[in-house]
Amino acid sequence: MVLLFLIGFTLPGVTTCGDVVFYYDARSLGLAGNTTILENNLNPASICLADRLYIYAGGVLFEGREKRGLRVYDSYGNNIGISTIAVNQTSKFDLAPLGVVVPVKLLRFRLNHYELYDFDYYFHKNYRDDFYQIVKIVDDSYRGGLKSISPGIGLNYKFLNIGLEYDFVYGRVERELRTYYPHTGVDSIRTLKRNFSGTSFKCGVILKPLSHFRLAYFFENSFELFDESDTLIYPTGHNFGFFYQPPHRVPTRFLAEMNYKLWDRAIFFYKFAVEHTLLINYAIRYGFCLFPDYNQPAVWSTNLTLGLGGNFKNYCFDFGFALGKRDYTNTDFGGLGIEGKQIFDEVHNHFLLSFGFRL
Repeated sequence: MVLLFLIGFTLPGVTTCGDVVFYYDARSLGLAGNTTILENNLNPASICLADRLYIYAGGVLFEGREKRGLRVYDSYGNNIGISTIAVNQTSKFDLAPLGVVVPVKLLRFRLNHYELYDFDYYFHKNYRDDFYQIVKIVDDSYRGGLKSISPGIGLNYKFLNIGLEYDFVYGRVERELRTYYPHTGVDSIRTLKRNFSGTSFKCGVILKPLSHFRLAYFFENSFELFDESDTLIYPTGHNFGFFYQPPHRVPTRFLAEMNYKLWDRAIFFYKFAVEHTLLINYAIRYGFCLFPDYNQPAVWSTNLTLGLGGNFKNYCFDFGFALGKRDYTNTDFGGLGIEGKQIFDEVHNHFLLSFGFRL
C-alpha cells in the first residue's frame, strides 16, 4: 500500500509533546480516524482480519494555515472586529507508514513503521514601526516527529482475534529561531536539537461473532522518551471500537470509536463514520471527529472527513480527506511566550491517497 496524507501541526503541540496523528491510513482518515476496528490499523489485533500477504508503503505531504489576530475596539470600548497580524503556512513531506503483514495459519505477523506525533511548525512575521518600515523579521521553525518501528503478532481463532505489538519509538526535534534587524545589520540565530528514544507496547482484541458485527479494544502503555537534557512523557491509552452492518445485504457500515488518553487529566476522542459499498468493488465514506487539546481541554478540534475506495484483483486504492478547524487564544495555553493576547485561527486540510497490494 502506498499512502499520501496530510497532518495538522500547531504551536501548542510543538512546544510540548507534539501534535497527535489521529488517524493511520487513507481509509482510516475517510472514516473519521477510526483505528481500532478496521483491518490492518493501529489495533494489534487488526492484522488478524487479513488473510493474505499484505505489503504497504506511504508518503506524507502537509500544508496547514495559521492566522493570528488582535481584537480591535472603538473609542467606547466596543469590540468591532479582529485585525489580522500574521498569516503563515506549514508544509512537509515524509515517508510513513511502511510495513508488511504475513499470515501463517492461525497466526499473523507484522512489521510496521509509522508516525505517532509530529513537531513541524513555521512562523514568520515582519515587525514595522509607525512609519511602516520593517525594523525586525522573525522566522521560527520546528522540524521533526516521533515514529515507531513495531513488530507485532496476532492470533485468529474463530470469532476471536488478539494481537500484541512492541514499539521502538524514536524521534528528532529541531528548532531554529532567526531574528533579522535590517537597519542595524545585527542578526541572531538560535538552534535547538533533541534526539529521543524509548519503548512501549500495545495489545488488543477484536470480537467478530458475525460477519456484519465487530467489537474491539486495544490498550496503549504509557512511555517515556529520553534525551540528554529532556524527557517527554506520554499517557496510557484505552481505545474502544464498534462496527455494524445491517444484515440482508445492506451495503452500509456504521463505525464508532472512543479514545481515552490519561494526560494530566482525562482526554477523550470521539469518531463517527459511515461507509457505503457501491457496485461491489467501490466504497464511499464520510465521518466526523472531535477531540480536545491535551494541554487545554477547553480547546477542541473538529474534523469533517470524506473518502473513496476501490479494489481491482490484488490491488486496491483509497482516498481520504479531512477539513480540520480550531480557534483559541495564546492565553489559553499560558501565553506560549507571546506578549499580549492574540487570537489563533487554524485550518488543516488532510489528503490521503493509498495504493495496496495483496498476494
